Amino acid sequence: MTYYVVIGAAAVVIFLLTAVIFVRRRKRAIKKTPYVDALHLLLEGKNDDALEQLKRVIKHDTENIMAYIKLGDILREKGLASKAAKIHKNLLVRSDVKEGQKNVVLYHLTLDYQHSGNLKKAIESAEELVHRNKKNIEYQKLLLSLYEKNGQWDKAFFQRQSIRRWLKREDQDVLALYKVFTGLDLVKEGAEKEARIRFREAVKLNKGCIPAYLYWGDSYRRENRNEDACRIYKEFTIKNPDWAHLVFERLSSVLFDLGRYGEMENIYKQVIQKNSNSPHAYVKLAELYRKQSMLKEAVELCQKVLANHPDFSDARYLYIDILKQMGERDRALEESLKILEKDIQKEKLFHCSRCGYESKEPLWLCPECQEWNTFLKEKE
Repeated sequence: MTYYVVIGAAAVVIFLLTAVIFVRRRKRAIKKTPYVDALHLLLEGKNDDALEQLKRVIKHDTENIMAYIKLGDILREKGLASKAAKIHKNLLVRSDVKEGQKNVVLYHLTLDYQHSGNLKKAIESAEELVHRNKKNIEYQKLLLSLYEKNGQWDKAFFQRQSIRRWLKREDQDVLALYKVFTGLDLVKEGAEKEARIRFREAVKLNKGCIPAYLYWGDSYRRENRNEDACRIYKEFTIKNPDWAHLVFERLSSVLFDLGRYGEMENIYKQVIQKNSNSPHAYVKLAELYRKQSMLKEAVELCQKVLANHPDFSDARYLYIDILKQMGERDRALEESLKILEKDIQKEKLFHCSRCGYESKEPLWLCPECQEWNTFLKEKE
């Protein structure tokens, strides 16, 4: 019996000694360092304290590359991007910085230049980063965003194609818009023919590319090639009946110059036939009938629009004018009161479906959230 007691006691002692050794090693393993303290301060949102702690770290440990990187990041977030860039740039010329660390440094240096507004330098460092890491999608996306912000549409085109090969994603609509923006830049330079080539390429990429048709026709108009402009505008109304109203004024103007304004009636009717829910075409046709003193037909068209779109202000204003022209002032007054009650005199705006940014015209690249093709609906 004594033998078993001794054996048991020895086992307990061995277990306790093992536990003590394990705990001590564990404590040493998770022992805090000044750099770890700085990271904890960052996690707690105490950036100023973390900044001072990191300064102390690199003062006593000049080989702590990550401490330098974090120090630069804090400075950038505090609005001192130029100072951050200086710190990160100095790391690239140090011999003790490993290849893997250089990629990290280049990434943060790119962010520094971007935040300081130096897009040229940001693009240079991002290009080097992508060159060193051809399969890193995040680096490729960063470079793409910089090309877009800098208006380098041709480079953005090929960069997006490169990303698309990796992600196997179709985004012909955005690629088409790159062509459109390239064309607009050429227009500013007076290169109308080259601009039209880009607009035509945009349509080939995406037959529903709205701005390509508009600017393509506009380019012909600037060169007084009205027949060509008319052809493009008409093609647009056929292929994009939902957005045909964007070209109505352009088309009516060019047809007037050609002495063929009467064709607009058939164009409005064709749009209505393709999209019976298009209030704009109904209103334009009603305006045409009013000019021709076909007041009964004009009123019927306005009523049809208001039955489906009671808040469509253009239809109600026209309806009121026609009623006054017909001498029905009481009905005109009644309709005017409806406008006041519903407060639909506010300007019609287009809005970004992603961030809510509002614009008088549809935009193809949101200036607020930098998303493409988000201005798809009108806001009354």
